[in-house]
Amino acid sequence: MVQLISHATKTLHIRPNGRSADYITPNFIYGCAGGCRNTYCYVMRNNYKTIYINENIDEIIKTIEIHLSTLSDKIPNQTDDKYWTYDIGCSTDVSLHWKHTNWIKVFDFFKSHPRAKATFATKYVNNKMLEFNPDNKIRLRFSLMPQSISEILEPKTSSIQDRIEAINTFINAGYEVHLNFSPIVAYPKWLEDYAVLFKELNNNIDNKYKPLIKAECIFLTHNTAQHERNILNGYTNSENLIWKPEVQEDKVSEYGGKALRYKGYIKKDFIRRWLALHQSILPWNNIRYIF
Repeated sequence: MVQLISHATKTLHIRPNGRSADYITPNFIYGCAGGCRNTYCYVMRNNYKTIYINENIDEIIKTIEIHLSTLSDKIPNQTDDKYWTYDIGCSTDVSLHWKHTNWIKVFDFFKSHPRAKATFATKYVNNKMLEFNPDNKIRLRFSLMPQSISEILEPKTSSIQDRIEAINTFINAGYEVHLNFSPIVAYPKWLEDYAVLFKELNNNIDNKYKPLIKAECIFLTHNTAQHERNILNGYTNSENLIWKPEVQEDKVSEYGGKALRYKGYIKKDFIRRWLALHQSILPWNNIRYIF
């Protein structure tokens, strides 16, 4: 059982990112009860049993405001052409934990700030969020993978079809929506399954919205301690998909965490093949970055 603890965080650091966003905010919530917590989720590697609800929202927002005041004019880059972007859900799922903090206050700050935009990835469709119109100042990134492995790796999350069908709805409601192909897992017939996923996206997304939708693509990373815990807890089906030491190697993340990734030369080939398939079916979907 995950324990919820409400407190005031003292960790008020803004971290540079450059991939999902320009920067990562201090955690409004640290921890997650999402369906991927018992498989690959990197947040669980350091915080498995607790979800910290950080009550000092105003202090966190003030930290972001001060940080923005130190920045020069935004130079267009892959994160955004106009606004400095901040990931507000790096250590939680905002949609899932909507009721646990005052996200409307956070959204309002970014909606009204002339130089900033918020972003977060999610595996959940939360229609409560449709009651707020962010005026394209909140970027929601729907995480996507083939449904066949989503059922194993992220059970009890919104179905992939529900996420796809929500894309038009959330754009129409004022959200900016991107696609988060993460994690990309290689397994027998993985490219056949991704072809099905890409075709579903192409068929369901309104043509007028397609030019607005970009993507980020992140291949699987895992962790030895996480693998051992998952095995002890009986999660063998998921580990059979993501624990492949014969094709994985050690890596150290930019923040110092230890992980396993696909071996460099193998991953390079995976990326080449996946990109070719993506481009053949979704040529309108501009990829912001892939690694």
